[in-house]
Amino acid sequence: MSEDFTQKLPENGNDSKILTAIKNLDTHVTKIDNRLERLEKKVEERLHDTRPIWHRIVADISQLQAGQQRLEDGQEAMRVELREVSRDQIVINDSIRKIHLDFHTIDDRLRRLELNRNRPNPQT
Repeated sequence: MSEDFTQKLPENGNDSKILTAIKNLDTHVTKIDNRLERLEKKVEERLHDTRPIWHRIVADISQLQAGQQRLEDGQEAMRVELREVSRDQIVINDSIRKIHLDFHTIDDRLRRLELNRNRPNPQT
């Protein structure tokens, strides 16, 4: 505290108890003030120690978010590519079905020709 006003008051019977209580209160407030100053100093020291950690955490979170965005962009590109591959696969499958059908048609025609060739000719 800045000034002790209790020194200026006269001392008599009842006033002495009041002065003692005020002095005790002043002492108690001074102790609290000292404890608060120490606590503030300790908090400031801890903040000084942890600030670089928090800055690093914020930077790491920012990098994680950027990485997550890149992953999401990559996934979207893969989805587009997958749709294109699926369309190409459908075209390929249709072509294979047509070739397969053509093969069966040719095979059937060949069998019929072979059967006709191997059949005895009734005119001879």
